[in-house]
Amino acid sequence: MKYKITSLDMTRLEGKSFFQLLSDSLEAVNAFTKANKSEQVYATKLGDMEKLLETLQAGLHRSKASQTVASLETSDRERDDALSTLTGLVKAFSRVKEASSKEAYDKLSKLFKNYAGLTSMSYEKETEAINHLLKELKDSDYQTALSTLHLTTHVETLTKAQAQFEKAYKERLAEQKGKAPSQNKEIRAKLQEIYDFLVDFTAINAYAYPDKKQYADLRDHLNAIRSRYKKRKPIKKITPTQPEEAK
Repeated sequence: MKYKITSLDMTRLEGKSFFQLLSDSLEAVNAFTKANKSEQVYATKLGDMEKLLETLQAGLHRSKASQTVASLETSDRERDDALSTLTGLVKAFSRVKEASSKEAYDKLSKLFKNYAGLTSMSYEKETEAINHLLKELKDSDYQTALSTLHLTTHVETLTKAQAQFEKAYKERLAEQKGKAPSQNKEIRAKLQEIYDFLVDFTAINAYAYPDKKQYADLRDHLNAIRSRYKKRKPIKKITPTQPEEAK
């Protein structure tokens, strides 16, 4: 690891763990900025991060026992996994030489580029985009390409996962009596973008300026926090309390 960043798949953290990870990291970076007042980049990012965390925390505090929330979150993870798997398998053919396979890859990769970043969107936007993608994949040319690369089964998996999500979404919508699920997924994405920037920025500075020990100390502190959450596994079972807001 060139920059010595502890690996961590934050997408697998449930809401409260995600919030606590960022809160712990925010506290560490706040202490750093107080001791190093010239670090304006950190100060600017922290201001945005604090506001978003307050919004996320408000959603987490409005909690109640709800099977539909657990079902919605699980089905969303499953469709995200199905989409990521399909996208990854298409990319796996990028170096293929055989003519028909290369033609199939070129056609599919061009299409999938139009659907990058779906898993970080709100429920509603992701649903609309996946449905549009599945509709496009029904075209005979795309069907041929999928068959050539033996990816038809994976499209079927995504189709089933999408249908299951929509079922869970409607159940959650009915439970909320017409109130649409919140945009917490987008808030998480914005928070993670800021957090990733701070971690990367710190690690790069620690590497570039070995004489400035404060960067290495902050990097190590952030890594220690990441290590605590790396050991946690995603929760898929129904928990006693769930966010009042769907995401």
